[in-house]
Amino acid sequence: MKTKSVYFSLMLLISTSVFGQIGRTYSDGHGGRIFFPFGDISFADTVISFTKGNPAQLEKYSNPQKILNIPDNDGSEDQNSTALGYGGEIIIKFTNNNLYDISGPDLYVFEIGGATEPVDVYISKDGIEWISVGQTKGGFSMIDISQYIKETDIFRYVKLVDPKISLGEWAGAEIDAVGAIGTSLNFQLNSSILFDFGVSTLSGNKTELYKIAEKIKELNGLVVIEGYTDNIGTPENNILLSKQRAQSIKIFFSDSCNIDTAKIITHAFGETNPIAENLTEAGRKQNRRVEIIVLPKSNEAKNDVVGIWATDWGELHIYRYGETIAGWYNNDGGEIVGKLIDKHTIDGKWVENGSNVTCSEKVYDRNHWGTMIMKFNENFTELTVKWGYCSDEPTKVDWNGKRK
Repeated sequence: MKTKSVYFSLMLLISTSVFGQIGRTYSDGHGGRIFFPFGDISFADTVISFTKGNPAQLEKYSNPQKILNIPDNDGSEDQNSTALGYGGEIIIKFTNNNLYDISGPDLYVFEIGGATEPVDVYISKDGIEWISVGQTKGGFSMIDISQYIKETDIFRYVKLVDPKISLGEWAGAEIDAVGAIGTSLNFQLNSSILFDFGVSTLSGNKTELYKIAEKIKELNGLVVIEGYTDNIGTPENNILLSKQRAQSIKIFFSDSCNIDTAKIITHAFGETNPIAENLTEAGRKQNRRVEIIVLPKSNEAKNDVVGIWATDWGELHIYRYGETIAGWYNNDGGEIVGKLIDKHTIDGKWVENGSNVTCSEKVYDRNHWGTMIMKFNENFTELTVKWGYCSDEPTKVDWNGKRK
């Protein structure tokens, strides 16, 4: 019982880190901003390998760990980025999310520096077999993977290679971060929570599955359930066990959570793709797992809040993913975040670098923010905003706009 309790606590911690994510925008380093539907979890968070180019840049610019997580280059000498060097190569991995194809660009490489340089980009499901998806164009660093893959393919690895174009003291691209615009949520559950050893019938605590089911309903997308085992037993039996366990969870989602089975795909991988060594019991426990991947359905509407608006606070860019709203505007690093409470109304917050009031709490790591109610007219050509400071009721009315 103690072992199951420990593993349940561990998996609960992993899963809850993605439940509350909300879309936000990030500076692209070149005067614009990029919207990521799931915010901070959208970025690569593990370095698999790094081969510095020759010549390489100074050692302080060659730390591979600085490519991870959200873009955080602040323009200082340290840069908070990873310089590949001439011909350098880095492989990174997404762990609590995955890369998949959505409408439009799917991947963004945050390349910084005065001379923005291209990189060759490859993606992989397992870190072994790679697909070339093109080359970034320096400052224009978006990649659309649609022409290279199948619609439901899911990728965890990205490889960036400097194409040996820039030679000299600052050879090679300098990468601040790598983010999946087309991102899916990845819930990883240890099998010991849900199944007795060697058995495919659900018998453990199902609390986590119910929480995941609610997230699936919210995102209204496709669900991929992947079953894995350790290497004990024959490969054939392990494939069968992982298949049966994935199928058991599919049936649970359908029968107990009212999720349409037509939106659920199961895969059985057996002992392949281990995440730990199978040489110890601790490693084998990690490999005996089920991964539940949620591919959100994007909401595209021609007549909607999405678009570019000319407002009293500068040009406002609004993005929508499900009922989640995020955006940015020209005034003082401004951003918005919120939810659609009806077709024509956003209930949310504005955030800036500075304001007349300093809030005790932070939003988007800043304590200059406030409430807002943004309303759109019937044909989505005009908007009006009531706003307030911090948690005050939104009553100020000097923020209006028209669609560009």
